[in-house]
Amino acid sequence: MTPRRTRAYTAGMHDAPPGRLPTIVYVEDNAGDSILLAEALREGGHAAQLLVIDTGDKALHYFQIKEKAHDLPPPHCILLDAYLPAVTGLQLLRFLRSSRVFDDTPIYIFAAEDELGGLLHTGLVSRESYLTKATSWNGFLDLARLLMRSAMAKQDHVAASASDARPEVHAEGLLRRRETNEQRTRAAQGSQPLTAAHPHP
Repeated sequence: MTPRRTRAYTAGMHDAPPGRLPTIVYVEDNAGDSILLAEALREGGHAAQLLVIDTGDKALHYFQIKEKAHDLPPPHCILLDAYLPAVTGLQLLRFLRSSRVFDDTPIYIFAAEDELGGLLHTGLVSRESYLTKATSWNGFLDLARLLMRSAMAKQDHVAASASDARPEVHAEGLLRRRETNEQRTRAAQGSQPLTAAHPHP
């Protein structure tokens, strides 16, 4: 069996040294998905360091080190899978959003609709954090653009979107959680928002 490991990719066409590139951390145990994201970043011409960590416990250790190492900046953007060995993506999300070090770090997670409620009610995360997994090459290209936009905003210390109060950017298309789309539509129409306690089937 091949040992689990952390993989790093440099994506995009650029002249900047790796240390000057924004860092995107992807916690994912499916090697195929991480390779596709790396290729989507390259094809999109996005200049970034993609660090892939394939277990939740290794990711938690990495984030704990970043939390304590004040001379080392946190990553510019984080993407989590909900279903990970040892420590789940939702547990990682709780840790990250309870740490002041990651306050302005964009954090996204692939999670099922019925898993939103608990974390949303804590106030630690926004609906913008929740994405659906890409199921096509165009979906991976959209994901690469979303992550890069967030990472560049973090690196430049600017708001990624004037309409989103949290550091996460509102995703469009199939990457967006259905409940979030409906939430925004109802808000625009002046209706009462949907509650996270009643997820869609």
